[in-house]
Amino acid sequence: FDKDIERAEALYAQGVTVEATKPDLAADLFRSAVAFGVGALDAYLCDAYVDCLTRALRACRSDKTKKLPAEYRKELLPVGPLVSNKYTKRMNWALRMAARIRMEKDNLLKLGRVKDMLNPVLPVGQKLWVDLAETFVDLNRRGLTGTIQAEFKADRDKQKARERVAGAVLRRIGAIVERRHNVVHNCDRPRTAIQGMPRSLAKGMIADIKSFVTILDDHLEKHRRF
Repeated sequence: FDKDIERAEALYAQGVTVEATKPDLAADLFRSAVAFGVGALDAYLCDAYVDCLTRALRACRSDKTKKLPAEYRKELLPVGPLVSNKYTKRMNWALRMAARIRMEKDNLLKLGRVKDMLNPVLPVGQKLWVDLAETFVDLNRRGLTGTIQAEFKADRDKQKARERVAGAVLRRIGAIVERRHNVVHNCDRPRTAIQGMPRSLAKGMIADIKSFVTILDDHLEKHRRF
């Protein structure tokens, strides 16, 4: 993810350098940067799922006392890598390759699916997304969370406050994904006119993608059960 998001940031930086003399080109570079950022997000989410699924399969295969999460028992993996002579001495790698092939024709840009695919490895109290609300609020970025630290702390009903934050984060990232779709599928013309893409908008979108992935990745590393 780090290398992919750096490519998005490089496109953004290139846009900044030509903005004064070639504003239309700069806007297209900003659009490209956002599209690359969403691509980095999708690649990360797919990799995260492959990693979580593979770790769970490997752990349950080596320790019969562990139970595979019910959600993962329904997964249909391609048998090719599992029976290939290439992996006879590396069965764990065969599991990873089977899971990766499973995701090659898929994506996780429908963010509602992310919770279903990653929550099975997380314990109660550390589930996506409500349990991550405070971590997002600590960024103090209203555009991402719909609130700031002072307002969140003053809210007496913390559960509802967390739910509002979680909803705001998913709506914001979902809006960025939708903007990427407009850029890629109709050159940023959802109707007739081209939508504007000023520097500040692109910068904020890339920053929010980066924060979203960083917080999610840190949470998975710290709390996953396998």
